[in-house]
Amino acid sequence: MRDYDDYPHIVIERERGGMGAFLWGALLGAGAALLLAPRTGAETQRELRERARALREAAEGRVNEARESVTEAVERARGEVNDRISSVRDALETRADQARTAVEAGRRAALDARVDLERRVADAKSAYRSGVDAFREPGAPVVDAEVVVTEVIIEDMGDDGLR
Repeated sequence: MRDYDDYPHIVIERERGGMGAFLWGALLGAGAALLLAPRTGAETQRELRERARALREAAEGRVNEARESVTEAVERARGEVNDRISSVRDALETRADQARTAVEAGRRAALDARVDLERRVADAKSAYRSGVDAFREPGAPVVDAEVVVTEVIIEDMGDDGLR
């Protein structure tokens, strides 16, 4: 069997090339081109200006793309926040309306209970008086007892139903 150690080894490393590696390569290539190019100084300066302009335009393009990307992300986030605020606001308004409705129903029930209580007290007074008059002996002193509801308080809770 052959010995494979005699063959040359090739190692391939994979690394993510970044913008820095690209710029270093571009600078080294430009330097080699300047040293090896058979041009005059004026031609070399003109070519350097053109390449610098092209590099600046490429950088500006990437900056503009990044700016647009960030602007779009901010707008999307702003829209999502506004949507969430609107949904929370709607939920709060719904609950406030429910609270107002419940308070109003409680007020109506309290008023109805007061009217019913006053009617029952009046009926009881009337029944008591008629019963006393029926059993009263002629010439006996009249004893009069009264039940009086002096006060029923219903508080105004305000427009929002909360206090």
